[in-house]
Amino acid sequence: MPRSIEEIGYQQIGIANIFHQYWLKVPPNQREYAWEDDEVTELFQDLSEAINQGEESYFLGSIVVVPKSPQQLEVVDGQQRLATTAILLNSMREYLISIKEDMIAESIMRLLSDIDTDARNYVPRLTLNTDDNEFFQRSILTLSGGEPIDARLRSHELLARAKELANEHVQNILREHKVSVHGDVIKNWVDFLRFYTIIILLKSPSASNAYKMFETLNDRGIKTSQSDLIKNYLFGQAGSRLVEAQSKWSQMRGTLETLEEEEITLTFLRQAILSYYGPVRKERLFDTVETQIRGTQRSLSFLDSLESTSIDYIALLNPEADKWNLYPATTRKSVQTLNLILIRPMWPLMLAVARHFDPIEADKAYRAMISWCVRLLVTGSGRSGAIEQPFYSGAKDITDQKIKNVKDLFTEIENAIPNDIRFQQAFEIVTVSKASLARYFLRSIEMTAKHEPEPWFIPNDDKVAINLEHILPKKPDDNWTQFNRDELKAYCNKIGNQALLQASSNSFLRNSPFIEKKIVFGKSPYELTRQISNYADWTGKEILERQKLLAKLALKAWPLLP
Repeated sequence: MPRSIEEIGYQQIGIANIFHQYWLKVPPNQREYAWEDDEVTELFQDLSEAINQGEESYFLGSIVVVPKSPQQLEVVDGQQRLATTAILLNSMREYLISIKEDMIAESIMRLLSDIDTDARNYVPRLTLNTDDNEFFQRSILTLSGGEPIDARLRSHELLARAKELANEHVQNILREHKVSVHGDVIKNWVDFLRFYTIIILLKSPSASNAYKMFETLNDRGIKTSQSDLIKNYLFGQAGSRLVEAQSKWSQMRGTLETLEEEEITLTFLRQAILSYYGPVRKERLFDTVETQIRGTQRSLSFLDSLESTSIDYIALLNPEADKWNLYPATTRKSVQTLNLILIRPMWPLMLAVARHFDPIEADKAYRAMISWCVRLLVTGSGRSGAIEQPFYSGAKDITDQKIKNVKDLFTEIENAIPNDIRFQQAFEIVTVSKASLARYFLRSIEMTAKHEPEPWFIPNDDKVAINLEHILPKKPDDNWTQFNRDELKAYCNKIGNQALLQASSNSFLRNSPFIEKKIVFGKSPYELTRQISNYADWTGKEILERQKLLAKLALKAWPLLP
């Protein structure tokens, strides 16, 4: 027997008339208001252009809703356009009140709200999600009275900014007109928004179908990210335990937002999912979750994992995090160093180790990862997609408890890590333009040359500041005529051409000729710097000769296994 197909309804309607015909609610699990200045301004400018050029209509894309009753719609996609349009209409209403055009102002009020006769006030027809709605109603629309409240979230700040831009836009469209006709100008705008700014209202019979529309029906709204798709799917699977699921997601988000990094949720979800399930293409994150997670219990368990993994994720970015209290003291040093040299494909491995290795084994693993990252950086392999497959598979094997120690992990990924011969050969010719990285390399190799312990960590600098000196200067003058322009470009940032100096020694060297610089180098407390004074001249030959010596020490500083 063929399955019945749930019909998807659609309606062509002016965007302002949606408020007049329906009660609209953004569900709690939907994202907050997110439009920045560019999106708000673009909408206002496009509308102005359409009106000024006398266009018959302006198409504003699709809005996806789930009908809860004939007059009540749950907004699945389109809240950014709806909220911004409501803000613009309300700015027009407030201006009309200021010039005593009360009847037109009242007509806009009747668009945006209805009268609650019991409460004796106006009830807005658009309700935003739990985080935004109170601020939206009391501080932005101010339709139903009540004192405005302060912005406490980023979305509140964006709503307040959208209102500022709407107020500015109202002034702009009225600037060339006499005050006596301002009411008529605004009425024309309201009519255009009601009857000629057209959207296609897509009515999905179920939330699950509506969420699938996200990926293709965001004609003007911010493109829904996979983090939103994943969130909405998990909330849908939570069933009667939706509030519990929302709480777990909020806890995860709260942990991540301490970073104040754009798109941090999606970045984290990708790393977490890679550590759980192994190699997953970026565009397949949602599909992976949809395949793996079915039903209330699995959804809540997955959210539990995300919540705890987010704590580990933040700890890996902060050597002082409480998590490391139960680990050897060297773990904090490893985390600090990895934050300087970490390559992105290593993240899922680090997360899996943080979650599943015991503290002693985790300490060994992070120490080994320092060497692996240095070797990948020096050989240029850290940017290769070839390392992703073994690293992500290794992370999954840790999660599945198939790998429980660093030796077994190394066996799993060994082919992806440059061996000694390849590492040494690459170090002999490597160019390092990032000063912090060059300083780390030279300090670690200096400690190795002096047989000091733990050279692989970021060394504690001396009390006197350490500067990075380019022996062949970046901008040489007549003192360095032995190098032509091409040679300068080839040799200046070679690690063999860089040395550590105390700031007091470095301050006057600058473009001094090598014969003067070598005198200062000879008095340096740093052995590798002092050795430079043994060279009679400084050309490309000497730079590569010194770099070969540094490469031999690099093998000892960053061994394959601790």
